[in-house]
Amino acid sequence: MQNAQPMSTLARLHPREWWRWSPTDTVAATLLAGVAFLVVYPLLRVLIADVSDAALGIDASLLEVLWNTFVVVGGSSLIALALGTTLALINERTDGGFRGIGNFMPVAPLMLPSITGVLGWVVLCDPRVGLVNVALRSLFGWGAETGEGPLNIYSMTGMLFVMAIHMVPTIYLVVAAALRNIDPSVEEASRICGAGPLATGWRVTLPAIRPALFEAWLLTVISGIAIFSVPVILGTGAQIEVMSVRIWSYLTSFPSNQSAALVLATAMLLVVLSLRILQKYLIPAGRQAVLGGRGVRSAPSRLGPIRYITRALIVGYIFVSLVLPVLALMLVSLEPFWTANVPWDRLSLDNYEKVLTQTPTTFRALSNSLLLASVVATIAMAVAGFLMLHAHQKGAGGRGGKKSKKKSRVPSTGFRGMVDFVTSLPATIPHSLVGVSFILAFSQPPFDIYGTIWILLLAFLVMEIPYAAGAARSATSVIGHELTEASRIYRASPSGTMRRILLPLALPGFAAGWVLVFIKVLGEVTGSAILSGSSNPVVGSVLLDLWRQGNFPMMTAFALIIWLIASVLVLVMLWLNNRSLGKAR
Repeated sequence: MQNAQPMSTLARLHPREWWRWSPTDTVAATLLAGVAFLVVYPLLRVLIADVSDAALGIDASLLEVLWNTFVVVGGSSLIALALGTTLALINERTDGGFRGIGNFMPVAPLMLPSITGVLGWVVLCDPRVGLVNVALRSLFGWGAETGEGPLNIYSMTGMLFVMAIHMVPTIYLVVAAALRNIDPSVEEASRICGAGPLATGWRVTLPAIRPALFEAWLLTVISGIAIFSVPVILGTGAQIEVMSVRIWSYLTSFPSNQSAALVLATAMLLVVLSLRILQKYLIPAGRQAVLGGRGVRSAPSRLGPIRYITRALIVGYIFVSLVLPVLALMLVSLEPFWTANVPWDRLSLDNYEKVLTQTPTTFRALSNSLLLASVVATIAMAVAGFLMLHAHQKGAGGRGGKKSKKKSRVPSTGFRGMVDFVTSLPATIPHSLVGVSFILAFSQPPFDIYGTIWILLLAFLVMEIPYAAGAARSATSVIGHELTEASRIYRASPSGTMRRILLPLALPGFAAGWVLVFIKVLGEVTGSAILSGSSNPVVGSVLLDLWRQGNFPMMTAFALIIWLIASVLVLVMLWLNNRSLGKAR
């Protein structure tokens, strides 16, 4: 049959029509330049700022702050790496996990904004009125003489524990994805040779995903350096100060010391860049073992009776990281005052009514955060989705053979590489540095938007574009290039192909990314603490204000409202995805 030509031959029939500069190329280039400007311009303003006199504002306690940061971030990231990797190995390589919901359980704490989880553990383990401490004193008499303890969340141990819990989902997502992308045939060979699951995991699986382990650890270090909610709440009570809190203190104290904040922010950037260089030279991409083709899944390792222990570990992690803090917050949110003895006869929903109807600040902050989360999630997913779909089209256009590649004016690999670099760059920048750089870059003419909701919108967009790009990259990676090539054969324009073919296929993944970005913006604390004020309140800054005022019942009620909104969105997304999968089957 003459018409039965190979797709690669048909794809070369119209290279000029496909590769000529189109409106979609212009839109993609403009969006990419806009994202690059928002990322690079504030950082350049920080680097070229005149900070020659900043050292005068930095006292001798800075060395202690740096040491505290090293201990807290280093210790918690290593604990999270061990626990997150263990959970990923259990779910991906053994029968010791839970089917179906098992992959969702380790990341379920993502629904709980970081500050909400911290407040939950304050309610549980405050040395005087914490629910766990009250129970231990009444049951066993531990600490009954002093009326405090035996547990103290305001300590270095408490900070390491809570920060590690918040880092585990990030570790799990990266490591689980790496485990899915390697062929388990070598692991099967190891088991055939008599090695048990533990020996196989230690000698074969972990070395194969070593770059992913380092990447996961590096992401948690970057987020840990800038995390604010844990050290500002727990560290203040323990008198343990870290860099993110010191930067916030420099900016919010009177008089403010912006130069010293810039010095610390620049130091954070240099640390992150040094870690990236270390990663490049010590564990470069491509040095991991390539174990075979993708898509091959073998039978999981059978753990026997040990699987009950692994399942208990998963359930225990969910209970500690999500269930227990939420239950504690619910109880305190119903009390008129937070006391050691729960007034069961006086529990009510008055605090929720105050938050939603009687307190203008909380209602305005909730409205601003919902608006910002919706707009930022929509813009971030629209920009990242368009760029990834356009890069996907360019990749399909470059698959038509050597001749087609020579004629292409825009190399597909070059454009995709630029998109990946620009959208991933903000992931290497701590949020506190983003806040400081935006104050410097946008608080003066010609922009002068400091103190408005616009500076929060732009800062949140920069903070969350890596997550949107990751979701968009994952959604487009499963779309075959044959569909794009077939559309090209029938002379469809790039915009028509994107609108009618690629976008409908990628839309479920984009929706999942939208929910993720929405939740992260809604619970963002670090950027809110630096960029928000009385004229542009948001959830993160108001929660901090309620905590400093000691209004714990209203604070917990407000935090639970945020958690409820995030949970409903995640459940709706899961329901829609399951429904679409059911129809597809």
